[in-house]
Amino acid sequence: MTPPCIHGFIADQCAACRTCPHGLAATRCGRCVSAAASRATRVKTAAAPGRPAEAHRGFEIYYVPELSGWQFRAPDSSPSPVSYRSTFLARKAIDEIATPVDGSGTNSPATKPS
Repeated sequence: MTPPCIHGFIADQCAACRTCPHGLAATRCGRCVSAAASRATRVKTAAAPGRPAEAHRGFEIYYVPELSGWQFRAPDSSPSPVSYRSTFLARKAIDEIATPVDGSGTNSPATKPS
């Protein structure tokens, strides 16, 4: 049996003391550290959960991975022709569509003088 390292573990099982295939300490070897980091990134990317759809003013807002953006649609209709970078922008577009413009350039229901 090999003697324990300065941390009290067997040297092959100690994360700080074990040597890599390149002959360096595993924590000091740039090739091993970058390989472990890129592997961890790939696993996180592959396991990313789907983005949930939400409803706003009767419209469905959903994420389209091919467009890397959000689209909306009314029930029983085709999707919007434009994709949006966030759900906030999609909700804002729905609000502009759903609120009629009164001719004065504002979206507020102002009373017109007679």
